[in-house]
Amino acid sequence: MGSGRATVWSEAEAPKYGLQCPKKALETSQILEAINRCNSTGGPTGTHWVLDPVDGTLGFVRGDQYAVALALIEDGKVVLGVLGCPNYPMKKELSNYNHQHGQTIPKTPPSSDIWKKGCVIYARRGSGRAWMQPLIQGDTQFEWPNSATLVQASPVDDPSLATFCEPVEKTNSNHLFTAGLANSMGLKNQPMRVHSMVKYAAIARGNAEVFIKFARSGYKEKIWDHAAGVVIVEEAGGVVTDAGVCPLDFSRGLYLEGLDRGIIACSGPILHDKIIGACLHQTMSGQAYSEKDVDGAADTTNK
Repeated sequence: MGSGRATVWSEAEAPKYGLQCPKKALETSQILEAINRCNSTGGPTGTHWVLDPVDGTLGFVRGDQYAVALALIEDGKVVLGVLGCPNYPMKKELSNYNHQHGQTIPKTPPSSDIWKKGCVIYARRGSGRAWMQPLIQGDTQFEWPNSATLVQASPVDDPSLATFCEPVEKTNSNHLFTAGLANSMGLKNQPMRVHSMVKYAAIARGNAEVFIKFARSGYKEKIWDHAAGVVIVEEAGGVVTDAGVCPLDFSRGLYLEGLDRGIIACSGPILHDKIIGACLHQTMSGQAYSEKDVDGAADTTNK
């Protein structure tokens, strides 16, 4: 929570975003009262906003990838998703630069002006479209759709040519399983370990094709870590299910209850079917790899 002065400044900026400026500045106590109303536990009925103000806290602290994630859930279904990604560049070639060189912001950026802007990616359920636009800087005014461009998931359907995403943290993700899966499918591209829901953004805009998260035993996935990203990927042409090919269920409260083993997001249905089949084979075969094997296969700067 910022000071009262900072609050007045942010309210005055409302017209820049196409919003009506409040007639009177809100007091700190009024803002706190509004925040305290955000105590919904979700569920199968009603309308709920799901907000993660800093998704990927470790990435934020490190100056790496993080996201501000907002989703709207109506009667248990995600109908709207927005991801603000301050360190994720608009230009695809700069995102690829990040992946290849293993850093968020290079010491000598190819284009410092665009690099610093970051982006916002959003989608509405049933539209069949996902949009991306730069963060608003300085005195720039919000314009839509002039400042927004359509994004589309990658057409790659050969697993060996796909780029895999997975969480950076080992505490809530089974890197051994995904390393074994990548090896069994002859993966040629190095995995992309990324903080936060930027993984979903990468799939939606075609920077990556697969996001797999098989959590360690006892870990429960929270709805705010996936809601916004799921609808964006799906409207961009991708597919997101659990390992049992069931859609993620956002109607059961604060957690993704009933999740079958893990989450699999792919850029298209053909690739998704192949990854599901490989996951089933991997589970049944019980293959395992050492931590050394896993670290060696991943982006070394994100360990």
